[in-house]
Amino acid sequence: MGRPRTVSDEVILEAARAVFLEQGPSASTQSIADRLSLSQAAIFKRFGTKKDLMIAALTPPTPPVVAVVAAGPSLDLPLQIQLRTIARDFVVFFRGMVPCLMVLKTSGVDLEELLKTFDEPPPVMARRLLSSYFERAMGAGLARPADPLAAASLFLGAFHMHSFMLHVTGEVMPDEALFAFSDAVVDVLWQGIAPLEAS
Repeated sequence: MGRPRTVSDEVILEAARAVFLEQGPSASTQSIADRLSLSQAAIFKRFGTKKDLMIAALTPPTPPVVAVVAAGPSLDLPLQIQLRTIARDFVVFFRGMVPCLMVLKTSGVDLEELLKTFDEPPPVMARRLLSSYFERAMGAGLARPADPLAAASLFLGAFHMHSFMLHVTGEVMPDEALFAFSDAVVDVLWQGIAPLEAS
């Protein structure tokens, strides 16, 4: 007799995320169990309750781009190019994050309380790190002096709002169009912070 198949927590969370996004917070744990060929008991043994499972599946992870922003701007690459790369990562992150948060909110999860479970709430951390990124870029002469917090807020806010609008309108935007949008946001922002040309 062979060993029983093991399913990792990550695979369970992936399936749960897909089911909750497809069916909303009313989705049954049986649907998730069926997708994985597991029993509901096996899922509850790992995650406790349906609410715990939903929070674990739909709370967005910290995106890898945060580490790039925390490291600060490189002196070896034009800042506008660096910002375009960062923007593409953030716009993809927000596209996935907004539907997850909407399902959590609809389910009755208190997002304010959820944010308190973090040492530093992710939105606060992202804005702080990006503000510091802009400040360091300005200090290094890669961008002209401006309010770094305002620059960070404009940057993140554009992608958050765009993703929210895509979600509420049901519009599906392919990656190519999404990246064209994020590039355009950077280009508009760049007009305000590009270094002044030497006279």
